[in-house]
Amino acid sequence: MTKTTLFLERKLAAFFFRLLRKSLRFTVTGQPEDGFPCIYAFWHRDLLLMTIQRINSGAAVLVSRSQDGELIAGPIGELGYKLVRGSSSRGGSEAIREMVRLGRENSLAVTPDGPKGPPGTIHPGIFQIAWLAGIPIIPTVPDCDKTWTFRTWDRLRLPKPFARIRVEYKAPISVAGKDGFAQAEELLREALAKPVAATKE
Repeated sequence: MTKTTLFLERKLAAFFFRLLRKSLRFTVTGQPEDGFPCIYAFWHRDLLLMTIQRINSGAAVLVSRSQDGELIAGPIGELGYKLVRGSSSRGGSEAIREMVRLGRENSLAVTPDGPKGPPGTIHPGIFQIAWLAGIPIIPTVPDCDKTWTFRTWDRLRLPKPFARIRVEYKAPISVAGKDGFAQAEELLREALAKPVAATKE
């Protein structure tokens, strides 16, 4: 893919997401302020929902170095996020070190089952980052009443115009050390499995 094509893709996708956001109605509970040092954890299928909800938050996002990751990185950077490139298979150790460095003073966003799944997998890197940076993991669960669902491994969801999105930021999970990874995983899995709490309109 040429530099010109990537440039156009980045600008047009970012413009589309900003325009789409103006039509959406959000109900958000428990959200920390922008920049709060923590890791927001959510399933990969909710990547677009959360990207749109937190535009211009300045959070650092881990994006794969793959070709698909290249298409994601451009718009995300254009929308005000910090980019860290890498995955479990390519540039993983470098990416974790960079996330740890940024996480001491910034919010991070991690999809524990990304970038290739399978769905519901929780890779241990998220706990390693939380432990080394000394920051909590905040399970984040969005829901949307009207979405397009893509035929991808994660069933990626994109909100339709004028949809209602509810996002619940749940109780933080601390990771005291390697011995606490298993317990943290159990708590994270339980929190991400719970549906968004009902709210009165």
